[in-house]
Amino acid sequence: MEESKGREFSWVEGLAICLSMIGVQLCSEVINQWGLYFYSPSGGVGRTIYVSVGMVGIIFIIGTCWDAFSSPVIGMLSDGTSTRPGRWRFIPIPGRRLPYIFWGGVLMVFTMIGFWYPPVNGTSWLNLAYGTVLLCTHWTLFSLAVVPLTALGPEIARSDAARVAIGTWTAIGMILGLAMANALPGVLIAAMDPGRVESSLSVKLDLPAGDPEVMQVAARLFAAAPDLAGGKEGAGIRADGFEVGELTLAAKGDKSVLTVKGARYDKLREATAAAAIRNLIPERLKYTPVTRKAWYGAEFHDGTLDAALLEHVREAAFALLRISMDQEAELAEVGTAAAITFPTGMAERMDEKALQGIATKIPGVTGAAKATLGPGFVRYDLPKGTQGLPGEGRAYLVDATAREALRSNLIQLAANGATRTLVFPKALRADLTVAHLRAALASMPGVSGLERREESFSPTGYRRVSTIFAFLALVLFMLPVIFVRERYDSEAVQSEPLPYGRAVLDALRNKPFMIYAFSFFFFTIGFLAVQRALPYWAELGLDGDEGTITKLLVPFILVAVVSYAFIPILARHLHMKWLIFMALFIIASGMPCMYLIGQSNASFATRQLWGMILFGYCGVGQALIYVMMVPMIGDIIDYDERLSGERREALYNGLSAFIWKASMAGSVLLASQSMNLWGNRIEQYTGVLLVGPFAGLFGLIGMVLICFYPVNKAEEGEG
Repeated sequence: MEESKGREFSWVEGLAICLSMIGVQLCSEVINQWGLYFYSPSGGVGRTIYVSVGMVGIIFIIGTCWDAFSSPVIGMLSDGTSTRPGRWRFIPIPGRRLPYIFWGGVLMVFTMIGFWYPPVNGTSWLNLAYGTVLLCTHWTLFSLAVVPLTALGPEIARSDAARVAIGTWTAIGMILGLAMANALPGVLIAAMDPGRVESSLSVKLDLPAGDPEVMQVAARLFAAAPDLAGGKEGAGIRADGFEVGELTLAAKGDKSVLTVKGARYDKLREATAAAAIRNLIPERLKYTPVTRKAWYGAEFHDGTLDAALLEHVREAAFALLRISMDQEAELAEVGTAAAITFPTGMAERMDEKALQGIATKIPGVTGAAKATLGPGFVRYDLPKGTQGLPGEGRAYLVDATAREALRSNLIQLAANGATRTLVFPKALRADLTVAHLRAALASMPGVSGLERREESFSPTGYRRVSTIFAFLALVLFMLPVIFVRERYDSEAVQSEPLPYGRAVLDALRNKPFMIYAFSFFFFTIGFLAVQRALPYWAELGLDGDEGTITKLLVPFILVAVVSYAFIPILARHLHMKWLIFMALFIIASGMPCMYLIGQSNASFATRQLWGMILFGYCGVGQALIYVMMVPMIGDIIDYDERLSGERREALYNGLSAFIWKASMAGSVLLASQSMNLWGNRIEQYTGVLLVGPFAGLFGLIGMVLICFYPVNKAEEGEG
């Protein structure tokens, strides 16, 4: 008996549960972390928006609410299932938990992959319906596997010490799964995306590589940032061709191509855009530059930025852009008609109705053309039978398209008092850069043209990562099915099962459970809302991308893992409710700092460092929660057994899943509506930053509620 108490489960079973928890995180956190952002990414950065930010919450709210109600049902079904295989078990897996884990794990592969394939490559109601159906199906299958899986822990570990031990196994798996599901996709999505094109600019030259005038062209190209032409690597540059890092001169017979790409091009673009913008603003006017990865701002004080100055900037920018647009326009025959396409990153912000109005007034064209707005281009399809495009028609389209691009992309922001900021988003800044360089190189002999490639994105990276994670999760879910032995035998234990409705009513009368439920409901709304907003915060608040999230989560994971060495020691001296209270305090006090960091004018490196410190701090709280939830749920189940005489692990784990899914729906509502009301675009992202303070408020409510969790008197006496 003492041996049984000292070793209630084997290390193999503990390890199997630990690894299966990694599978749980892979199946849930990838969608939780990236699903909202995938369907409705930040505006103004060149990504496809499948569902508008005001509506995307519907997918996740309906999906999680559906699962919130299905989880307790699955829990009750699992509790009431015979432990010995009957004729309906096509694969004779024994137990009342393991068959559900098996089939849920197998079927989830399909929904986890299918979710990332919205049918329309653009904003559409069909994508909204598709995402909702797929997510409802996925969460149902998720509960089918995970509710019985989480019931195994309290079932095979009955003493407090054993539950802390199984809780530690569970927590290690959860935190490792969190690392894989949240940190790895950030870099893997980018690395596995074949459509992600590195930005570059090529100058085509009708000069051989050895011509001395080639170096003069290079000097003019880098006039705004001469250090980028050579720098420490300058020794390798030769007039007859070179390749120095991200700067190359390639000979092509009696011609050559000078190319700059990657980080060097990013710096050139930033310096050239700043120079171009300086040229747009009268020299007598003073302004403060505000530099972000996604936008460049000119901040004016004392009311300097008025209507007259704004119009002056528009006209000066128009003079640059129209020349560049004219040279980049592509005229092609399409069937029996013709079409003219303007490649531009500014298309995302342009108004399709305004463009259609332009299309109906093309001089020299009989009938109305059709305007099409796509990712990275504006196209005008001319009426059937139209042969070519008259010169006056082309000039009209170039002028009108350039003006519409400026109208929708040149943004004026109001700040405190008389301060105004003129914002040049990433796409406008890129087009101004090329236009400025085109004008600067126009008078240079031998320059035949410019060709640029701007950074682009595709959904392929998300799809490949989800496919890998889906099959890995399937393998991990099979480990408990193979290695864990269920202890309960429904035929050996004689009892009259209670009606399903009675079980839920008993849970509602279970005071410890209700306090736990409401506390975690409020806290998790805030915590998961931050998770939803994290990709937006990394991109808009930290000037980063998916890879930035990986950097943020490294200290989070490391600190959490180190914390596992100390949590069992703390658990010997503090009741579980106070450890949970500490965890809620740590995370709730840290989340509002996201607003302060995002609002800071510090450099990207400094803000990233602050973010890493913040996440390391929150890692302590997350480690405490993961370890102590198993003992707390076990304590609640024990209390219920004393009242009802039955062991209903799956019921309470199902109800816990209900709380989690209900709070998940609340978190989506909180994050999406905060961004919808206060902004998630490059020029206005206060809605992203406010998610942190809102999350802190919800966490504070959870902290207050957990204080009322009762301490078991017998337990106190034993301690």
